[in-house]
Amino acid sequence: MKSKKIWLVALLIIVMVFSVGCSSQPASTPAPAPGDQPKELVPFKIGIPVSPPCLVHLAPYLAMEKGFFEEVGLLVTEEDLIEFEGGVQSLRGSASGGLDVAGTSADPLIIAAAAGGGVKGIGTYAPKLSVSMVVQPGINSIEDLRGKKIGIQEIGGFSEVMARALLDSVGMSPDDVQYVNVSTAGRVTGLVTGQIDAAPLHIDQYYSALSEKGDLQIVANMWDILPEWWYSAYMVTDEQLANPEQRANLVAFETAIMKAQRFMYENKEETIDIAVKYTKRSREAESKAYDFLAEGGIWAVNDGMPENMLEYTINKQVEIGTIEEKNKPTFEQVIDTSIAEEALKNLGGRMTGDPRWY
Repeated sequence: MKSKKIWLVALLIIVMVFSVGCSSQPASTPAPAPGDQPKELVPFKIGIPVSPPCLVHLAPYLAMEKGFFEEVGLLVTEEDLIEFEGGVQSLRGSASGGLDVAGTSADPLIIAAAAGGGVKGIGTYAPKLSVSMVVQPGINSIEDLRGKKIGIQEIGGFSEVMARALLDSVGMSPDDVQYVNVSTAGRVTGLVTGQIDAAPLHIDQYYSALSEKGDLQIVANMWDILPEWWYSAYMVTDEQLANPEQRANLVAFETAIMKAQRFMYENKEETIDIAVKYTKRSREAESKAYDFLAEGGIWAVNDGMPENMLEYTINKQVEIGTIEEKNKPTFEQVIDTSIAEEALKNLGGRMTGDPRWY
């Protein structure tokens, strides 16, 4: 039953993202290349997959605050950073919101591509996982989750796919637990108040929850369960990629995002200043989260779309039942690398010399 719901989600995504391509209005002029003097900034709307954002999602906010979008000719204000409750809703919101780019976890993008959705990932805010399954005291193993309440956003969304993969790692399935639909912010509240027994949390969410309920614990880190899982994408439609003016704006967007994510590694305190403003979490939580994310190389500084990670993720989605083997998409059906390649040229090439750099 839950697998059927996932495919209904996929079909809905297809309808929605095609609506994006039809409803989005191309800019009158493409964004200028970096270094050119922009005559007029091009309005640009970005879907943020979490509300409020976590530190891992910070790049668009930082690019706006630091003027990196303006440098490449894009007009992005706080009102243009449109927050949703998860990647699936970000894709859905594209239809009504006329987004130029939708941030999403990789799973709904891959599900949509498997169903022939006409969408592509053009970049990423984080190629690697940095979420943990946080649980109430007394839950000491994955098997202890049997019969327990796990907070998710919806079937087929990132939190549900993470729960499904975790359970699958010990031979369990969603039928062995109780799913409780909660918002992103509600997962922290649900754990603190005891309304749910477990939930996948981003690292700053975990530190925030721990400050309120000190006996919460981590039963598993998802990067150990899924070591090569490709986590996130910035998604557009094939129609956008075929439009020269929109392509130019997407290259400008990726240029600013890569510059922001490179900035974050070199400027901890300023990054945390901006994080506290938009995540609404404490400086202590964001500082601890920053150290973890920076050490792990979570933010992409190059294209961040290695083919081996995509193939691993696609194969895992087949294993856990979110897509069928016969519909398994290829790397080229999910990803278009050309936008990121042009952005890298604008920034002087790839960053190398550190195993963290993706």
